[in-house]
Amino acid sequence: MENDYIRFHAHKGHANNITFLNAGRKALSSGMDGFMKLWSVPSWELMGEFKGHTKSVNSISFSRNLNIIATGSSDHTIRLWSYPACLPLEVLAGHSNVVSSVCISPDGKLLASGSYDGTVRLWALKYGKEFLVLEGSPDAISCVLFTPDGKQVLSGGVGGDIYVWSSSDGRLEQKLRGHDVALMSMVVTPDRKHLISSGYERKLRIWSLKNLKEELSIELDGTGHFPLAVSSNGKTFAVGMDYDIVIYDFDSGKSVSNIPLMVKGVYSMAFSPNGRYLVATTADGRLNIWDLEK
Repeated sequence: MENDYIRFHAHKGHANNITFLNAGRKALSSGMDGFMKLWSVPSWELMGEFKGHTKSVNSISFSRNLNIIATGSSDHTIRLWSYPACLPLEVLAGHSNVVSSVCISPDGKLLASGSYDGTVRLWALKYGKEFLVLEGSPDAISCVLFTPDGKQVLSGGVGGDIYVWSSSDGRLEQKLRGHDVALMSMVVTPDRKHLISSGYERKLRIWSLKNLKEELSIELDGTGHFPLAVSSNGKTFAVGMDYDIVIYDFDSGKSVSNIPLMVKGVYSMAFSPNGRYLVATTADGRLNIWDLEK
């Protein structure tokens, strides 16, 4: 796999995010330099670079229904962009600290944002208007995620617990006590049945979305930010560590392969929708791409 490993400089400072668009024909990346960049896949030719944020762009989410991109930044704001032109639409202000995570609901109607100010905010995406502030978590929020039916918002941060909120009225429905330290990443499996979360205490947890019960805990043999990515068929998932990426079999929870890295620090990962490529963003500002079919 190392022979099919290509890497190139995309951002100054850390490259924070990567996400695929248009059934994998394009990809968006973001970085500490405040830029969002659009790439053609699989040539990885730069199609455009867009700057509106004045500080690091920490999170990207895309609405296929409305063709809107949302970005969250260390400048305390969220920006909405049109797609494919990537023209600025709105600046959403309300958070008083770093916006660490943004997520658009499955129906494209709502945007959830999480911040180091300890709040989760819900916005009407089409109008760019805030309508709910979810308070009650004592944590700086590191990630937010909608459940597949859009009825709940999951949030977590430095305390390690996962908070389950009603997206209709902002009520705190449940608190999942799982991770002992900071929650690092969350992702829903393609079959919409499970949630995978990673924590700074070097554990992965797999939860049933049907009853929000933990089904499996996996010890991680490494350090890092532990970003997660699930393959398009749901059979495997990847965990990013400081010096390698470990691929796990979903059913057994066992590691099946290890991909060594040339640099410390993975911040984000994504599998292409067709399952062919795995892309990771790293601390040196590069995109790292593996062709999994070679």
